[in-house]
Order: sequence, then C-alpha cells, then structure tokens
Amino acid sequence: MRRASFVVAATTALTLGSAGQGWATTSSGDITASWGDRTRIEVTWVDRNSFHKGTLTVADQTCDDKSVYATLTVRTGSGATLSLGDRHNTGGCGTSAGFRDIRASDPSGIRSLTMTLCRRSAGATDHCETRYLSANPYFGFPGSLS
Repeated sequence: MRRASFVVAATTALTLGSAGQGWATTSSGDITASWGDRTRIEVTWVDRNSFHKGTLTVADQTCDDKSVYATLTVRTGSGATLSLGDRHNTGGCGTSAGFRDIRASDPSGIRSLTMTLCRRSAGATDHCETRYLSANPYFGFPGSLS
C-alpha cells in the first residue's frame, strides 16, 4: 500500500446560510508541523468572491521556547497573492490562541486560501510549513457571477 508523505485532514460540508443567502460551503483543515505545533482553520465560502466566519486556532505544543504563528494568504481571480496577516500564539508551552471573524473578499474572485504554520527562530529565518490549501468551490463554478 502506498502512503502520501503527509496527510491534511480536511472536510467540506454544505450548510444553509442566512435567509436570502442560499447555500454556503464550510471548509476546515489542520496542520501538524514536523516539529509538533498545530493549527486549525474553518471558513465559510459564500460565493465566488468571498469567505467569512473564519476561525483559527494556533497551538504551541512543543515547549521549545519558540513562539508559533499562522500566516493566511489568498490567491485572487486576477492571480495576485494577498496576505491576510499573521496570527501569533505567544502564550508558550501548552497554550492555544483563538482568532475569529477571519474573512476576505476580492472583486476579481478568490481562487484559494492557504495556511502556513511557522515558529520563530532567534537569529535565523523562521521555520515554516505550508500544508493547507482550500480551493474556493464557487470560483469558476458554471453560472457564477463575475
């Protein structure tokens, strides 16, 4: 049996949005970095151009005196890559930091959301791993609005 080099736990479920909005799709996923820290994200894709109601948890599980953070980026319909910023957990060993109301919108559309998990390295480049990519299920969907 052949195994992939890493596995990303991701789920997608259809959920009913607020009245008048119709259907929305919720995507979620986890990263466990090679050094042991973790992060989890969940967002609700609304349409071709946006997602909202995002939640993110960044957990320091390694007790290595290095802070951990997640970086979120979106790839737009025009091909640009936009940063949604870093979300830091500086609480130390065994702590989790939660972030709510993560959202993005772009008139050219949003193709995908990427999450990268990093840890600070004193006097060196931060060590980062990108192991989560969520494609917008509405981007390029037949009949979607431009």
